[in-house]
Amino acid sequence: MFAPPTALRRVVAALLAASLAAAGLTACGSDEPAASGTTLTLTIRGNENDKAVFEQRLAQAKKALPGIDVKLVQIDNDNYDTKVQTMFAGAQAPDVLMIDEAVNVYSSKGQLEDLKPRLASAGVDPVGRFGQGALDTYSTDGKLWAAPDRGGAMVVYYNKDIFDAQGVAYPDSTWDWTRFREAAAKLTVRDGGKVKSWGYAAGDWWPWTMTWMYQNGGSVLDASGVPVVNSSANVEALQFYNDVVLKDHSAPSPVDYANAGLDNGKPDALFEQGKLAMVTTGFWNIASLKESRVKWDIAPLWHGRKSAVPAFGSGLAVSSRSRHKDEAARLVAYLTSAEGQLPIVTSGLDVPANLEAVASEAFKKPTWNTRGVNLAAFAESAPVIYSPPLVPEWKEMQKAFTDGMTPVWKGEDSVQAGLDRVQKSLERIIR
Repeated sequence: MFAPPTALRRVVAALLAASLAAAGLTACGSDEPAASGTTLTLTIRGNENDKAVFEQRLAQAKKALPGIDVKLVQIDNDNYDTKVQTMFAGAQAPDVLMIDEAVNVYSSKGQLEDLKPRLASAGVDPVGRFGQGALDTYSTDGKLWAAPDRGGAMVVYYNKDIFDAQGVAYPDSTWDWTRFREAAAKLTVRDGGKVKSWGYAAGDWWPWTMTWMYQNGGSVLDASGVPVVNSSANVEALQFYNDVVLKDHSAPSPVDYANAGLDNGKPDALFEQGKLAMVTTGFWNIASLKESRVKWDIAPLWHGRKSAVPAFGSGLAVSSRSRHKDEAARLVAYLTSAEGQLPIVTSGLDVPANLEAVASEAFKKPTWNTRGVNLAAFAESAPVIYSPPLVPEWKEMQKAFTDGMTPVWKGEDSVQAGLDRVQKSLERIIR
């Protein structure tokens, strides 16, 4: 694990403790001890690194919340939701659970507790702590089903050598679609008829396709939950996106990916090989590129008519089956405080969802960031995070997009026809 120097850790801890008190979090700390011997079960998904960082956080929580003990249950990513649902079915539901895209699968079954009144009673301002976009991700019908815990925005990874060689200024949040498209074309380097490096990476991954739609003022569902995916705003957005691939040839097509031995929309290998100028993805690529010979950095995403970026993360929810809801909510309040998220920051595990934590010097300039990556890009992006339509039918929605749009990405059908197919599927799926 990475850790800051002792002096820095003490300064950060002092500052965070002070801000914690200012936010009223002492109300869910030692001033109101829980009943002696309360033990909560907390389920998390992930690997041993995830578990180790959570153990650090729970060690802090034990000091801040006397009387609350926590049994940590780690489950691998592939089996997480299946096993947690089995726990619910067997009357062994956890008190607190890590949750992500499946949040409304759980909420629609009545398995989650509304955290809005419980956080309010603990003196927590959720909007001030997490931002509205992050809250919307875990909310329906005015109820907050989970407190955001980890939540790094999608950012632009860029190859500095290619930018320098082509005389293109590095990307930043002032870029609009026109500037992006011009840059992608200039950054696509050809030798004869062969592409040496692409300007951008496209594909059918939802954070890419939906982001173009949301940046153009479109959406997948309207405010009442009715599918509106074939709107003119969405058609215009995905036509632009597809033109970058099939008209400008500034990004690899499905055929180009196949010729490179890669699945469609799987560009990470191209970036590592120095054959890609820009790719948009999450925080995790920082670790995977640690030993890369490519000179790279990150920047906030460009904007369209609107600024909108997706985030990748998870929240912490309280089970409606818990017999210790007050204690569980106090644990969630602490773990999502700036102090409770400090181990996420110092370990380099992920981006904390707490806005104070992500804006802190401890996050922007940690000792593990030996390459000097512009981590401030995540703080700059946090205010414009949008909430994807995480309805209980989320997985079926993804399949509808794949089935409906695959011919479009191959250039075999129009964007309008593809989105019309998706619209019909969603009207059937979402009741």
